Order: sequence, then C-alpha cells, then structure tokens
Amino acid sequence: MSIFENILDILEKKGSISIPSLLDEMNRMSHFKNTNGKQIELSHVKSVISRKKEIFHLKNDIITIDPDKEPILLSFSLGGYPGPWYKIEVDFINGRFVYFEWHLSSFSPRNELPQASGSIEDFKKELYRFKFWKWQNEYRNPGIIMDGVTWSVKLITKENIFESQGIQAFPKSWEKFCKAISKLTGKYIC
Repeated sequence: MSIFENILDILEKKGSISIPSLLDEMNRMSHFKNTNGKQIELSHVKSVISRKKEIFHLKNDIITIDPDKEPILLSFSLGGYPGPWYKIEVDFINGRFVYFEWHLSSFSPRNELPQASGSIEDFKKELYRFKFWKWQNEYRNPGIIMDGVTWSVKLITKENIFESQGIQAFPKSWEKFCKAISKLTGKYIC
C-alpha cells in the first residue's frame, strides 16, 4: 500500500489529524515500511500531501480530506444500441453498490455470473486518482454518430456534485475508471 493510500485510510478512520500524529500512526502500522524496511519520515508524508494538495485540506498542520472531493455517492450509466445498458450506484457511506444490466437483444448472455466483487474502500481510493472535478461536463465526438456509446457519471461529495456525460467521447482517465468499476462489480463493463 502506498503512502497516499495509507494517508487516505488513516483519515477515513480517524478524521482530522495533525501531520506528526499521522506519521506516528503510519509508523505504528507494522505492515507499512518504506523500501529499505525503515520507518517513514516526515518529509515523505509532507511530499505526498503537497503533491496531492487538491485532495487534502491542510490548515495549522491539521490534515483532512477536502470535503469538496470526498465521495458520498457515485452514479454511473453506460450503454449503446442494441445494448447492453449498465447502471451502477455506489453508496460510500453505507459501503454497498447496486449493479443493474439490461439487454435489448435476445442474444445476450443469460447465465453469466459475475466474478467476485471488489472492495468499495479500494474503489474509493481509486476515485481520487481520476480527478472527476477536472472532467468536462460534456464529451462529444465531432463526427456523425449512428450507434455510439452513451455514458454519464454523477459524483456527489460532501460539499459538491460533479457531473459528466458523453457520446462516443471520453475523458483521459476513462480506461482506468472502467477497469476500477469492472473490478468493483466483478463484471466487464466497458
């Protein structure tokens, strides 16, 4: 687990915490050491926080996850003619997700069972890397589209709502987002 992921874990469990207390907590965790097997240094923690400053809120040496970026609910839909269509909602507060798949075609795979689903906590950590707050409201392919893929994502955070949608055009982090949502649901989505 990276320093970044450990910081997220500790902030999720403890809430606001001073940087020295965060460092103590990280070094107390027996499974986390740097590559030399030594304890993490304050400079390493501060470096990660400064590189990820759009995710963390730092004031008077107290760090929190920026409430504008902390996920509460994610809604995702994807589909195209003749299908399939997917709708997924991830509730981060209650730690559960709902997956819905709809097929127009009679040739759809009927008895295909999902693989084991992934962890909502791991998915939440991945969400921070996608930077939804930087996604455009709308992505469109400039050409004529006859049977393209339509998608939408709505992310509700503690203090904001980020929405993005597209028709046969996608943000840069789309492939990684698709891999993360597929890992979470246990189904190949996109």
